[in-house]
Amino acid sequence: MTAQNNEWYRHHVPRRIAALTAERMAEDRVQAERDLDAVLGRTGLRTSDRILEIGCGWGRHSLGLARRGLASVVSIDIAPEAIDRARDLAHAAGLQGTFRLQDFRVVEDGPYAAVLSLYDRSVCGFPTEEEDVGSLHHIARLLEPGGWLVFGINDWPRDLPAPSSQWVDTDEGPALVETISDCITMTNTHRLTLMRPDGRQTTWALTRRHYSLLEVTDLLYGAGFTLTAALRRLADEEPYGGAGEGLFVYARRNGAERPSG
Repeated sequence: MTAQNNEWYRHHVPRRIAALTAERMAEDRVQAERDLDAVLGRTGLRTSDRILEIGCGWGRHSLGLARRGLASVVSIDIAPEAIDRARDLAHAAGLQGTFRLQDFRVVEDGPYAAVLSLYDRSVCGFPTEEEDVGSLHHIARLLEPGGWLVFGINDWPRDLPAPSSQWVDTDEGPALVETISDCITMTNTHRLTLMRPDGRQTTWALTRRHYSLLEVTDLLYGAGFTLTAALRRLADEEPYGGAGEGLFVYARRNGAERPSG
């Protein structure tokens, strides 16, 4: 039996959290501050605005927002280890924040001024286009008119990755790591099959429908958004395209914009 997308994430996150070093966390904080400089500068979000952060991980952006005085941020993740670490770090630093173990697809407490999913493509990263359409429509319902959706990741290749397969050693036993691309369905799957010492075999798979920027723009438009910017690097404000494989999207929910100030 194969554990699909969410279970793939829940398998990987605790291992990434456990492997975090003080040095790596310090580096991530520096990058997070640069990311927030870019996001807040482009969106003009205010300290009083309600923000939903999807896939908060250990809280590098959550804590950065709190340090800047944005006290109405709801940070969610589907991995309990991530939420626990983020909540503990916020408490230790004396920072305010709301951390919830929750799938964004069941969030109903809008409206929000912005939905952020930084270094994550879960809002448009399901196995089928139908699921991605449903995701974007749900987020549009969570946002106030003129509200911002900002999401993206450094690893968003313009073409389907080439198939690959290799065995690696892990603490739990040997594992087969595969990249599987299907040009008919335009999906890419990262699959991990773990062979345990007792002979048990467990497989986790992350499958995503692959889109071009034009297709992403069309999906956003159909859900009631207008694309305002597409970048390949978030903090550096590098336009989409060229040598990089990242894609970061700024989009606004259609409707009357709130007054500035």
